[in-house]
Amino acid sequence: MAIKIISDIHGEYEAMRQQLTPEDLVVMLGDYLNLIDFRTLGGILAQVYSREEIIAALSALAGGKREVAGRAIRQIASSDDNKPRKVRDLMRESYREFFSSIPCRAYLIYGNTDSPEMMRELAPSNVEIVEAGVFDFQGLRFGLISGAPFGPWTVGLPGEIEPEKYRNLVDSIGPVNILCTHCPPAIPDLTFDTVAKRDEVGSVSLLEYAEKYKPSYHYFWHVHNPRASFVEKGATKFINAGFFKERRKMIIHRI
Repeated sequence: MAIKIISDIHGEYEAMRQQLTPEDLVVMLGDYLNLIDFRTLGGILAQVYSREEIIAALSALAGGKREVAGRAIRQIASSDDNKPRKVRDLMRESYREFFSSIPCRAYLIYGNTDSPEMMRELAPSNVEIVEAGVFDFQGLRFGLISGAPFGPWTVGLPGEIEPEKYRNLVDSIGPVNILCTHCPPAIPDLTFDTVAKRDEVGSVSLLEYAEKYKPSYHYFWHVHNPRASFVEKGATKFINAGFFKERRKMIIHRI
């Protein structure tokens, strides 16, 4: 038996569909919409806002000016009352396509760029949206935790969570054999993005969880191009699940 694990799909729904069958069980680790492709500046936001508006906000963020970036994003959002509505409509359309591309039983957590509200509104019966929880499969306990705690690059996205709330989510699941999160643990080789040239920092709570409960595996994503995709620390193998939009590969966890 095996479980498929996939993350950071960012709009690559057809490639995902081709790798799933009705008999599969899949765990998805967040960031499903292609809001903006930082390389091409394509995506949902590019269908609504000008290239200049997007570049201004991203340049401020890339320069470490989080408050400036936040103001730019808010200014963009308020520049035309219809624009935020258009973005929401496109997000719903994309989520519908995403969910229709899942032919099997699936457990989903949300990433920092996802909308938990829309996901819960649109998810079909074969898909379970989990903020923090556990499911059993073949005698193993899988723990799932959504979102990412506030960090140095927080700009107010729907899946960004206050650190205390995130810690409570982590603490709520108890011991598991396999931990699945969107956010990485606070291990520098796993949190530093070599292309963006910035440290996403990761979660101290997740690292403390692993030290306390010693899950055999911890799968996560969020960092697209880490210095290392695999770190073994204590009893736990920490594994970056891979940037599906770019690599189009799933993790196959065999039991």
